[in-house]
Amino acid sequence: MERTQPELEFHQVFERITDACVALDRDWRCICLNARACEFFGRPAAELIGTPVWTEFPEGFEQPLRRAYEQAMAEQRPVRLEAFYPRDNRWFESHVYPSADGLTICFLDITERKQAEQALQQHQRMLDQAQQVAHIGSWEWDIASNKVTWSAELYRIYGVLPVPERHAATFEAYLERVHPLDRTRVQQIIEQAARDQQPFEFEERIVRPDGVERTLLSRGTVDVDEAGRPVRMLGACRDITERKRAEQLGAGQHEILVGIAAHRPLLESLEHIARLHETLNPGALCSLLLLDGDGRHVLHGAGPSLPEAYNRAVHGQEVGEAHGSCGTAVWRGERVVVADIATHPYWKNYKAPALAHGLKACWSTPVFGSHGEILGTFAVYYREQREPRLDELHDIDRMLPVTSIAIESARLVGRLRERNRFFELSLEIFCILDPKRERIVQFNPSLPRVTGYSAEELTSRSYREFLWPEDGSGHQDPLPALGAPGQLVHEFVTRCVCKDDSELWLEWVSFAAPDGMLYAVARDITERRRAEAELAYATSHDAVTGLPHHLILERALAVMLQDKAAPVWVLIVGPDRFQVVNESVGYATGDDVLKQLGERLQASLDGQGQVARFAGDKFVVAVRGMSRQAVLELAERLRAKVAVPIEGRDYRLLLTASVGISHSPDHGNTPRSLLRSADGAMRQAKRDGRDRVSEFSIGQMRALEERLVLGSHLRDAIRDGELELYYQPQHRAGDRVLSGFEALLRWNSRQLGLVTPGDFIPVAEALGLMPEIGEWVLDAACRQVRTWLDRGHRNFSLAVNISAQQLQRPGLVEKVAAALRRHAVPASMLHIEMTESSLMENVVMIRRVLTELKALGTRLSLDDFGTGYSSLAYLKQFPIDKLKIDQSFVRGLPADTDDGAIAQTIIELAHQLHMTVAAEGVETSAQASFLAQMGCDELQGNHLGTALPAHEAEGFFDMPQKTY
Repeated sequence: MERTQPELEFHQVFERITDACVALDRDWRCICLNARACEFFGRPAAELIGTPVWTEFPEGFEQPLRRAYEQAMAEQRPVRLEAFYPRDNRWFESHVYPSADGLTICFLDITERKQAEQALQQHQRMLDQAQQVAHIGSWEWDIASNKVTWSAELYRIYGVLPVPERHAATFEAYLERVHPLDRTRVQQIIEQAARDQQPFEFEERIVRPDGVERTLLSRGTVDVDEAGRPVRMLGACRDITERKRAEQLGAGQHEILVGIAAHRPLLESLEHIARLHETLNPGALCSLLLLDGDGRHVLHGAGPSLPEAYNRAVHGQEVGEAHGSCGTAVWRGERVVVADIATHPYWKNYKAPALAHGLKACWSTPVFGSHGEILGTFAVYYREQREPRLDELHDIDRMLPVTSIAIESARLVGRLRERNRFFELSLEIFCILDPKRERIVQFNPSLPRVTGYSAEELTSRSYREFLWPEDGSGHQDPLPALGAPGQLVHEFVTRCVCKDDSELWLEWVSFAAPDGMLYAVARDITERRRAEAELAYATSHDAVTGLPHHLILERALAVMLQDKAAPVWVLIVGPDRFQVVNESVGYATGDDVLKQLGERLQASLDGQGQVARFAGDKFVVAVRGMSRQAVLELAERLRAKVAVPIEGRDYRLLLTASVGISHSPDHGNTPRSLLRSADGAMRQAKRDGRDRVSEFSIGQMRALEERLVLGSHLRDAIRDGELELYYQPQHRAGDRVLSGFEALLRWNSRQLGLVTPGDFIPVAEALGLMPEIGEWVLDAACRQVRTWLDRGHRNFSLAVNISAQQLQRPGLVEKVAAALRRHAVPASMLHIEMTESSLMENVVMIRRVLTELKALGTRLSLDDFGTGYSSLAYLKQFPIDKLKIDQSFVRGLPADTDDGAIAQTIIELAHQLHMTVAAEGVETSAQASFLAQMGCDELQGNHLGTALPAHEAEGFFDMPQKTY
């Protein structure tokens, strides 16, 4: 079909267009296309005319074209779009022109331009990435328009978004981001560079919107126009915050480490650490605490920016769960972050001091030592509620190693200083010896001090010149133990010849090092050796007399007794009433007297036997192979030697002695049996009148055996409940009214039957059992008084006998008070009786005890008055309330005029001393009446009532009183 003229003209126009052009009808079918379009589609025009254009496009490519074509037809306006044509791997720009009948589309090949744009975009991305990696941002300032253009990285560095409402793109907006302290300086540098038209460089600090400070290194240049006027500035900023922080941290830690190496005080190093962290983290307030040696408390180390009052408040705080941030961090061994002290449960009991000083957040991290132990805590406080950023926690972690080093170094230095002080101040000798060269390589000041040699003399001479073996001479090796194979530790003793030729004994403990050196510690044991010798002498000899100890004599006796052919004789010499010597002239003089007696006795033996001090003031002599007559003569000679007057510087004494004799085998075959027998014989001599010699007899042996049997059973009498109190009534002499009782001890032994007090009391005294028995008596008597009081009995007293051993043992007054208190007994109802002889053992002490007993309210009675040997001068010194006339003076009344005179004298004497008088042993009515007429106040005896058990003695309360 031939084309019309308009169609030919339109077709000619299409052909002249250099781009591919296609005309479509309203159904999107091709109605016309030029040669370039045929090339574009790759088909001739005859095949394309009348076909829908969509069939010519690859799948997916037609979608944006269809939308663009439909939009152009619907809106009847041109539409432009770019699309990638994958078949040819090229970009085309489509221009769609609508008409009422269809569309005209031109395809412009823009591949080269798109490739250039993509290359430019790739370059920009690479630039942005490079800036981001290098933390470098670029900027451009158009001075005339005051427009500032930032790169994406610069926006990131400044922490702002590239939107006008967040950041105005002006020079003034930039200056607002500069730190106030750097702003003026930065502005002057930039303005000066503009004037000078020179490149510039400076460091600046900026403040990001979140308050974080960053440090930048800015470099720039100035562009000028043809007239030389500055029109633009170009520059780059690099974020050097981390570098600056690292430099500052490195410099600070270096200075701290230098201080640690210089052994500066720990608190100074800790304060430096805290200030460094605070400088790197503005707003942080550091607190470094140290864990106490007990591992339970933290101690203030450093807190330079915290209030001193708060530092004092946390000092000594106990560690534990929920014990603040620091106490909990130590307890858990991990970091504890508290963003709000006011509400966090860990601070419930600790928040008051913190809040009072404006502290609102606290992060605490344990400081670990090189062996994993906790040394303390690194805490950071803030005056606002806040959580930590990762970089802040990283900064804390970077401070922990140097903190650990400071603490451990200080402790190590402290231990080293203590060790050095110990070595230097120690009285022990510390040495390093070289056995091969026989030299002392190193030593502490104790060696020169002890030996008198100078340090130069000690190092320049062989140690064999002044160190000698314990048992050898100076020519032998003083260190022989070093030759033992495989032995590292050596102990040995040497003699040390000092510079002044004196000798010392040195005891060494040494360690042989792998290098052959000997590390040794020596102790001067000279005094110990001397003390050992003195102690050996003291254990074998009496300190007062210098005579051998009786234990040494016992060993000698044992040797003598091995030979059964000849008898062994033992003599015990006991000065009579020697306690009077101690009381009258003092114990120092008494010791001097004993020393002289020992010398006399030793001289009297003339080498025939051995003498030793035995038990206090007694001496024992052992001889062997002598006849009985010779031993008796020796005993008399010894007794006579004691009787010779003894004189000292300010005294002259006349003494007598009683001598007891025993011999083997009749009196024993062991040292102890012979000593016991001789002692018994000596006691018998004293009982027979003193100043005599007594041989041990069969009767004494029997009595001794009986006493041993009694003693073996008496120990268990209290435990087995065999002791009992009997109560003998006491009456007023005038009207025979019952006034009280005396508690008398009885022993009903299961094995021995009834044992009289006269038999077992001496045994108890010899065995030292009287305090224990007396305490039982005291408690039982007070218990009985309480029983009678509870039954309604009144107006009576109870007398209890106290032995000499009880009076002399500490605690008697307390025991009496305790018994009275335990049984609620009035003290005035208890009468304490004692004998004359018991008062004379230690007058000063006894007087104090009696005064204290009197102060309790008890009454004191002196029993058996007239039979002892106390003087009236002593009697008036004691707070006695009652004298009891011994029954030996009552027995002959009223017929014996001498006894009557003695009784009358005692009664008058007692009344003159404001004491009452009681008579014991009243057996007849005549005795009772006679004593009453003399003025005796109280009577006691079988005539008025025998001693009975408690349940029977109670009948005396209701018994009619005798009036005759």
